[in-house]
Amino acid sequence: MTRTLRHAPVVVLAMVGAILTTPLTAAVIVNDSWADGGRDDGADPQDANWWTSASSSGIEVSVGSLGMVTGSSGRGIHAIFPTQNLANVGDKLVATYTFTTPATVGSGTAGFRAGLFDTLGRAGLNADVSSSSGTPNVVYGWGTGAGGPGTAGLPGYMLDMDVGTTTGSNDLSFRAHDPGTVAPTGRLMGTTTGFTQISPTGLDGAFSFAPNTSYTGSLSLTRISATDMQLTGTLGAATHTVTDAFDSTNVGMLAFWANSNIFGSPSTPNTPDNGIDFSNVTIEFVAIPEPSGVAVALALVGLAGIMRRGCIVKEETP
Repeated sequence: MTRTLRHAPVVVLAMVGAILTTPLTAAVIVNDSWADGGRDDGADPQDANWWTSASSSGIEVSVGSLGMVTGSSGRGIHAIFPTQNLANVGDKLVATYTFTTPATVGSGTAGFRAGLFDTLGRAGLNADVSSSSGTPNVVYGWGTGAGGPGTAGLPGYMLDMDVGTTTGSNDLSFRAHDPGTVAPTGRLMGTTTGFTQISPTGLDGAFSFAPNTSYTGSLSLTRISATDMQLTGTLGAATHTVTDAFDSTNVGMLAFWANSNIFGSPSTPNTPDNGIDFSNVTIEFVAIPEPSGVAVALALVGLAGIMRRGCIVKEETP
């Protein structure tokens, strides 16, 4: 008696799937809690270099805390980290940050901002940067339309958050920085000019800012096609997601900004109630690995051989 089995293709396809299916790989690029009391990467490779983005008085650091000094002045800080390339569909970069508000919390549309940008390899970003409406800085990109020399803007995105103490009255919104040579203002996130709003208007969840309260927020970029990036911002339980055609897949800078009279009262470093204090910032890159060329070749050779034999297995009995 001859018994014919035709289940081999199913088994082979399962084997091929097992070979080609590879788990996501995640790498922590930054995990900074300022345990060493410094604002550079020091001896810890997962610390970042932290710099002022507008004024030399915009930053303070102590063991376990990095302060963004704002109070009565609009100011920002930024961190440089090894550039990550979202080369493949599915690649994702997410920045998560925990901070505590001061005793004084004001209100304002788009009063607090976080952004991820391509540095374009500009060494001047890895230092304290001075810029204002009266003294723009070409390192951020300064276009001819803003009276500049036509320096290209940094490709990237800004998440701006309304600040208010009434729950449900605030909004999360995304804006794309103009990478051209006309619109950039030389001020990074100190103004929404030079950015294109890509979010619809409307509220994106119940959130508010209370004095002396800890918050966790995040900003993530996920490549979802050959041309599009998915942007997601969170603050506590509030979440906002949009899709945009990206200008660059490289990311090497995280930045924060607060407008004047939003967080704190004085604008002097090492003074109580002068801005928000970050206790941790992490940046993680989740890559979609390409299947091994050897694995693919072996899988295809095996499949071709079985298909050529007709996928028939015979069992003979006397």
